[in-house]
Amino acid sequence: MRQASEYESGAVTVAPGATVREIADEMDAHAVGSVVVVDGAGRPLGIVTDRDLTLRVVAPGRDPDKTNAGDVMSGDLFTADRSTSTVDLLKQLEERAVRRVPLTEDGHIAGLVSLDDLVMELGVQLWNVSEAVGSELRESRRGVRARRRRETREETVEELWHGLQSAGDKVRKRVIGQLREVLDRLDDD
Repeated sequence: MRQASEYESGAVTVAPGATVREIADEMDAHAVGSVVVVDGAGRPLGIVTDRDLTLRVVAPGRDPDKTNAGDVMSGDLFTADRSTSTVDLLKQLEERAVRRVPLTEDGHIAGLVSLDDLVMELGVQLWNVSEAVGSELRESRRGVRARRRRETREETVEELWHGLQSAGDKVRKRVIGQLREVLDRLDDD
């Protein structure tokens, strides 16, 4: 079973004292929608999302240069170990109604997985399965067509053979020779 670590991306981290402006700059520089707030040892303390910035800073009119990560982060942080199975991770994301989860290893931040990452991978896997099934179906149909051609050929040869039984010896030898040539060409196809 796949593990969460297979879908992780690098987590962008900031210290609790980073200002909202610094957080926004980090999000912009890394093209991400969240940063993980970590202590000096790299242990996750909370997360700040672009939504947090909108609802906790912009909407109430707070000063982004005087508001820091510790003031706006979601502190009840859900993390998962890198070895968590993707099935368990998806269940936990759903139960907690969150879209991102920092991954830890030995209690320290190791990466980040988003619901979008998992959904995209699921789409890729579904596409691969559909391609494999389609290939199997095409191969099966080819096999059925080849079997039907072979059966038709065998029936035709049998009918001709019975018809030749009543023909003269010279005619029979000539037709059998021509049939062998035809069969050899059909086998080459």
